[in-house]
This record gives sequence, C-alpha cells and structure tokens, in this order.
Amino acid sequence: MRAVGLVTEYNPFHNGHQYHLEQAKTVTNADVVIAVMSGNFVQRGEPAVIDKWRRTTLALAGGINLVLELPFAFAVQPAHLFAKGAVKILADAGVDTIAFGAEHADLDFLAIAKQAQAALQHQPVFKQDYTQTYATQFNDVVEQIVGFRIERPNDLLGLAYANAVLELHLGEQIQLQPIQRIGAAYHDQQLPEKQHIASATAIRSAMADHADLTPYMSDLAAQDLSQGSQVKSYETDWLGALEYKVQTTPPEALAEIYQLNDGLAYRLFDLIDHHEYQSMTQLLDDFKTKRYTRARLRRSLLYTILNVQNNEMQTALQRPYIRVLGMDQVGRYQLKQQRDQMQLPVVNRFGKQEIAQIGKLDYRAGKLYQLFDKQPNAKPQDTGRIPIFFER
Repeated sequence: MRAVGLVTEYNPFHNGHQYHLEQAKTVTNADVVIAVMSGNFVQRGEPAVIDKWRRTTLALAGGINLVLELPFAFAVQPAHLFAKGAVKILADAGVDTIAFGAEHADLDFLAIAKQAQAALQHQPVFKQDYTQTYATQFNDVVEQIVGFRIERPNDLLGLAYANAVLELHLGEQIQLQPIQRIGAAYHDQQLPEKQHIASATAIRSAMADHADLTPYMSDLAAQDLSQGSQVKSYETDWLGALEYKVQTTPPEALAEIYQLNDGLAYRLFDLIDHHEYQSMTQLLDDFKTKRYTRARLRRSLLYTILNVQNNEMQTALQRPYIRVLGMDQVGRYQLKQQRDQMQLPVVNRFGKQEIAQIGKLDYRAGKLYQLFDKQPNAKPQDTGRIPIFFER
C-alpha cells in the first residue's frame, strides 16, 4: 500500500488539519495515512489541551489510519530534533511521502536543503562564524538560494524535514510533499468570523472562554473541548510546581538539568528566589535573554519541572521507538505488513521494562500530566493502556 506520513500535534484537531489530511491523501494517492503525533507535551514546552488518547480518537475520527506517538525526547525540542525523530519513525512505519503544510508550497524543500548543506560544506566562512548559530547560518544560505528569508513556521519545519531526510540518508525512500496552507495564519489570535479554518492558537484561546467551536472543527471535537483544557492552568498551577522544584534544589544541581546550562540554572534560581511571579509569562519575560529564544527557555522550564537530566535526555535521543496510540483496519494492516521490516522497537503497551528503560521519560511526562488533570483520580496516561481501535 502507498503510505503518506503527517507530522502532527493536533492541539487540537480542527478543520485546517482535516483539510491537510484530505489534501495529503489526494495529492499522493495514498492508501493509508500515518500520523506521528506529539504526546502530552507539545514542541513549545507546554501541556497539550487534551491528552494524547483523546487527540488520537479525534485524529482517527477525522480519517487518520494509524497514530504513532512522537516520544517526549523529540517532541519537546527545537525543529531539527523534532523533525529528525518524526521522520525516522515515519520512515520505519513505511511511508513513501511526508506531507506538510507550508506557507510557500511551491518551494522544493529537499532541493533547497541539499544546496544549502553543500554551500555550508564548501564555504569555510560559514563554518568559522562562531558568533551565529548553525540554524542562522543555514537560513542565511537558504536566503541566497531562494531570494528571500524563510521565516514562516511551517516553511521552517519543511526545511527541518528536508534536512532530516538527508541526514538519515532517506532521500531515495521518502519524498516531501508541501501542502499550501489556507485560511488562518499559524499564530492568529482571533477566531475568524467568515471562514471555517481557525488557527490552533485562536482555538486554544477561545476554549478558555467556552466559545462555540463547531464552525472550526467536527461536532465530536467541539463536544470534547467544550469543558476547556483537560489540565489545570499552565500559567498559574504549573508555575507553582516549577517554583517548588527550583526552591528545593541547589543551583549546582539545577545546572545538571537538560539545557539549563551556561548560567541559566543560577539565573532561574535567582529570579524565583527574589521575585513573586503571578504567571509563567511573567517569569519568562524576566528569564528571556538575547542569546536564547523564548521557546528554548519555555522548554527548559518544563525540563526543570520534570527533572530531565542531561544524560537521560541524550540516552533517549539515541533510542527512538514506535508507540502505537491508535489505528483503524487499514492502519492495522499497514502495521502488520511493515512489522518485519521495522528497525525500531514497537510498543503497544507500557510495562515495567518500558518504564525502566526505553519509555522512561515518556512515563514520567505522563505522570506529570496526570497529576495536573482537572479530574480527580484521573486514569494513568501509560500503564494499563492499549492502542485505540477505531471501527469504520
């Protein structure tokens, strides 16, 4: 069967995702659509509005055939690591093409990435400029190739997918298919009045006000989101957890947390020790530096709450695996046909071995998400769970 892969967060699944899914299947003439989806935490370092199981159900209802989890070690990372983990999993699952939304769908992202990588390798000036990050240098070269600076979120992810395909030597196995984004822009804050595609940002904001979301998603999704976010307020409740962790940990121990290096641990300790913050946003306003992006620091705060050590993150990045969250009949057949060719471990349920080894970080992330669930005695996120089967 011809398989197309989608890299997703579905936070939450809405009409824009539905359009992307249908276009991907049509343009590639695929028989099966496989989504690799972030678990309970998304790339920017915040908890998803509803857990991975509810988001899986909505994705399957929307037409996805197989939903695989992108492990925490890749899901809560900058674009190059996020893309590398997703591409590796989709390749192992047998996709022929990875389709993604793009602001400039006419670009050949794979060709651009090849040219940019070649330019960086053969122009020493780029290698020797240690005042800029590699990403900045790479984008400088891309600007010379295409004639404008690629800055839109989905275009940048498209380049990240292309780089991952090349780095993993998958250029002959996987094609990239950009899908032109329509409707709302990625960061639009308001729900549009005269169209049915809203940004996920606007939808999440409207959820807090219990707005009518039926114009922007399926009735099933709107009903599932009618009570707002599944977890307590990230801005306030999660701030308390962060403050407790920081105030009960010596700065030298905080410095062992992943990406809390180069003085950031001492800076964070000093800020929380000397100020009373009312929200995560207020803290980030003070924590922000010219050297690090806001997204990078927001992820660092999550790593701190979870006590993610440098060594365990590096280990997890070297041990990707496939966690099956849900499937329909077509997805189950694809998984069965591909199983013997898969190189990555496939996990259908979490037991003691997975908790202690390959799924250590994901299990801890799931326990944290469960801790902040608004429902008392919330069901565990990993133990006792099996893949959802969606009967069509």
